[in-house]
This record gives sequence, C-alpha cells and structure tokens, in this order.
Amino acid sequence: MTKEEIGYAVERIEHLEKIFDEVSSAFNSNPDFLNDKKMQVKVSLLTQYMESGQWLRDYSLDEKGELPADLKRGILSEDGLYNLICDIEQSKKQKSNPLFKFFQKDKTVFAIVWIAIYVLGFGNADFLSDSIGYPKLLTVIFGVLLSTVLINFIKTNGLFDYFGFCRPKRPAKDFLFYIPLFLISSVNLWFGFSADTEPLTAVLSVLSMFLVGFLEEIIFRGMFFSGMAENGIKTAIIVSSLTFGIGHIVNLLMGAPVFETLLQTVYASAIGFCYTAVFYKGKSLIPCIASHIFVNSTSIFAAQPSNEMLIITAALQTVLSIWYGIRILKKDKSLT
Repeated sequence: MTKEEIGYAVERIEHLEKIFDEVSSAFNSNPDFLNDKKMQVKVSLLTQYMESGQWLRDYSLDEKGELPADLKRGILSEDGLYNLICDIEQSKKQKSNPLFKFFQKDKTVFAIVWIAIYVLGFGNADFLSDSIGYPKLLTVIFGVLLSTVLINFIKTNGLFDYFGFCRPKRPAKDFLFYIPLFLISSVNLWFGFSADTEPLTAVLSVLSMFLVGFLEEIIFRGMFFSGMAENGIKTAIIVSSLTFGIGHIVNLLMGAPVFETLLQTVYASAIGFCYTAVFYKGKSLIPCIASHIFVNSTSIFAAQPSNEMLIITAALQTVLSIWYGIRILKKDKSLT
C-alpha cells in the first residue's frame, strides 16, 4: 500500500476515532442519547464504517504494522466498535419495550406483579388440571408459557447477568464447594422412595416441580431480591427470604396438611435465605436453580416420614441453611 493510501487511512481512523469517543461518552452519560439526532447521525457513520468492510481493511493494516505506532486506534479494537453498536441497538429495543419500561421504573413492584401471576396462575392451573382428570397437565403448560415469556424478556433485554444466568463469579471453595447445598438438596432421599404414583401423573408432576423450582428462583431471587437489593442489601435478604418461605402457605388452598405446611414455611424461609446468600455472593443463580429443581423433583417420590421425623428434618434443614447462609455472608462488610 502506498504512503498516500496509508495517509488517507490514518486520517479516516483519526476522524472516526473522535466520533467513536464522542458517541461512547454520550451513550454512557446522556439519558436522552437515543433522542439526540446529531448523535444518531454519528452512530450511523460508525455503523456504515463497520458494515462496509472498511473497518476490516483498516484493521488488517494495523495487524500488518503499517499504521503509525502512536496512532490512537480504540475504534480498531476487535470488540470495541461492535459492542458499542450492539449496546445502542439493545437500548433502542428496550426503549420500545413496555415490559422493560415497567421493569426499569420499579424493579421491586415488577417482581411483586410476577409473584402474583406465578402464584395465581399455578394455583388455578392445578385446580383446573384436577377438574379435567389430568393432574398437573395445565400446570405444566402454564409453567412452560411463563418460563418462555421470562426467558424471552431476559434475552431480548440483555439481562442474563443481572438475573444470574452465568457462571459463579467466585471460586467454589468460597462456598465450601457447595457441599452444604448438596446436603440440603438431598432431603427427599433421606427416608427412601415411594413409587405409588401413576406413570403419567408422575411425569407431569416432575415436570411441574421442575418448572416451579426454575421459576421461583428467577422470580424470588433473580427478580425480587435483585430489585430490592438496589435499596439495601440487608432488607432485601430478609424480606425476600421470608416472602419465599411464607409464600408456601398458599399450599393450604390446594389441600395441603396444615401442620406440614406451617413447618414448610419455616424451613423454606431458611432455605430461601441460603439460596439468596449463594446468589448474592456468587452472582450466579445456577447453583440455586439446580438445587431447587432437584429438591422439588425428588419430592414426588419421597417416602412420607412420621411427624416426629418431619420436625427433626425441618430443624436440620433450617439450622444447616441458616448456618450456610451466614457462613457465606459473614465477610461482607456491607452487612455489618
């Protein structure tokens, strides 16, 4: 390539580098960025540069060492320009999405609405499934639809990290290699199995419990806790844990025994605290989802212990969950 052509390339990169810096700064600091027509013209210039193939040619020149060493070339970083344009496009989608606007306006209220949808939806689906003679059938259908809506919302708005759909940000040793979580998850294996459920009902029940575990973690931890945490971690941990536990009282409306349900609210609150601690410190919902799904799914085949053993089991779960949660949180200065 001639010196003249390289000179043109340098001028082009310098010009677009200024635009790139200006757009990046405005995008991160100006809340009205998407309505700024001058900025949108500059975004179009950057988009055309990237999509025309000129960016790739300039990048190739840089790789060959033909550009001056002191040339500012942030725009030629492999991810810089692409990520900026993608983030801007994501913001445009979010701006036109009424569900995201609601989420952004008040994340806690948004979560409460979803809790109500979840509780009422699953309760009515259970009732209707029983009335047509196929227990859990409509519950599974409703759970799949609700999961699809939430996952689509998370994907469309780039919220995977916010909701914890990522690898834990801290090493497993910080969580005692999740051994206490495994012990809590295995509670339904402690007294053996009972296989007196019809095959179709068993399959639908397992699918239903799978969806319950999956959705409850998204709604109570990923959504409700995360929303409340923006206004205070301590309150968010306490309220989200107790809400999760007390929420199990609705099982009474579906004919669950009073004693067992009241006992469940106690240890479920403790387990909710444990899950919240794991999510808060690890920034990942994956361990909580895996544990919750396993507990729920195996409950279909769990043998029924005596009331005395139920109390002992509940006490063990409660103590282990609270100890584990405190063990995880104890080094957090914001909680002291």
